Amino acid sequence: MPRNPVSYHLCPRCGRAVPAQTQEVFCVNDGTPLLTACPGCAQPIRSPYSQFCPRCGQAYAAPLHGKDAR
Repeated sequence: MPRNPVSYHLCPRCGRAVPAQTQEVFCVNDGTPLLTACPGCAQPIRSPYSQFCPRCGQAYAAPLHGKDAR
């Protein structure tokens, strides 16, 4: 019987990942809303280490602007 693959919610600002089953909505590190899936194609995030979507290549990280940019 196939298992449901684990998916993650990911902070686009700091990269923190939590299992989706925790039902966290905001990052506890910086208050940013967590991504629940790829913003480009809605593919679930399957790895806590992902920086890009394996289906469409969309970056998960938010672009840095203003004082956060280096």
